[in-house]
Amino acid sequence: MCYNIAAKSSIKALQKKYGIKIDIQMTIQTFYQVSGFAHPKLPVLAQEQPSEFSMMQWGLIPAWAKGEEKAIELSNIALNARAETIFDKPMFRNSIASRRCILPVDGFYEWRKSAKVNYPYYIYPKDKDLFSLGCVYDIWPNTVTGELISSFSIITTEANEVMAMINSKKRMPLQLNDEDWRRWLDPTASQSEIQALLKPAASEALSFHTISRKISNHNLDSNYPEIQTEVNYPELEEGYRQNTLF
Repeated sequence: MCYNIAAKSSIKALQKKYGIKIDIQMTIQTFYQVSGFAHPKLPVLAQEQPSEFSMMQWGLIPAWAKGEEKAIELSNIALNARAETIFDKPMFRNSIASRRCILPVDGFYEWRKSAKVNYPYYIYPKDKDLFSLGCVYDIWPNTVTGELISSFSIITTEANEVMAMINSKKRMPLQLNDEDWRRWLDPTASQSEIQALLKPAASEALSFHTISRKISNHNLDSNYPEIQTEVNYPELEEGYRQNTLF
């Protein structure tokens, strides 16, 4: 699955990557590591407004959710959406049809269990670019406050060779290249065209290395640059410490 990401790029970097002007008044928080369960607000490119970034909360709340308590419950179980069932699940089927979006991230985190020990990994683009994660979103009207809450879910696919080695559930976030993310946001894209994009990225596009187990301690703040620093665990084989096999 995908519950922890790094989203640290500046407005300038996002403008360069996507060729889209960003309102300088927009506040974009720097996250070296953040959990989806914290429901951070992050900049996304949405299908309804593909020419500008919008701030959305991580953890999709469907428009039909009744009441704040139910909205909170659903947002915690909708951090991710499985590609294999996204056209069928009531939570996501309307969004995949007409409310797709892109979440730019610098990388994401996963854990690999070996000999009953969990080893944390940082996974990032081999070309030092940004990942464009394929997501879906919805807009929920809070009838108590009158607020319209925009929220999203990261789509996951089956794992490629690298992620199958790292992630015990053999899942990974949907990563779209520059051509594919533009098609992802195209409102004229057919269901078959969208389904064709729901595939794992090539292993060769990813870099990874093991990092400090401090990230696993929920009592510690992991939002600092050094959390991404490589930490060597001698008991792991070389290819499981960093991407020397790919």
